Amino acid sequence: MTEDNENADVRPNEPSSTSRRTELPSEWRDEPVDPDLEENLEYDLSQWEKISVVDDSDRVIFLPESEEQLKDDAFIVSAKSSVCDLASRR
Repeated sequence: MTEDNENADVRPNEPSSTSRRTELPSEWRDEPVDPDLEENLEYDLSQWEKISVVDDSDRVIFLPESEEQLKDDAFIVSAKSSVCDLASRR
């Protein structure tokens, strides 16, 4: 059973989260704190277009600019309230 306070997710007999953070695997220790997505993490970034849904003002659709991705049925439908600019939420 857990407590209803700041210790709610603390399990007895386990190291605290702060001690676990310092025990990174060796391959992660030399990585930058704020890695470049393409260079460090090898992500393939792509541009997506945000489109407002005419019939539903609380929904947006994201479509990739790549025709190849569209052929693979790549799209996202989301509530506007679920979308945020991650750069501004750092």
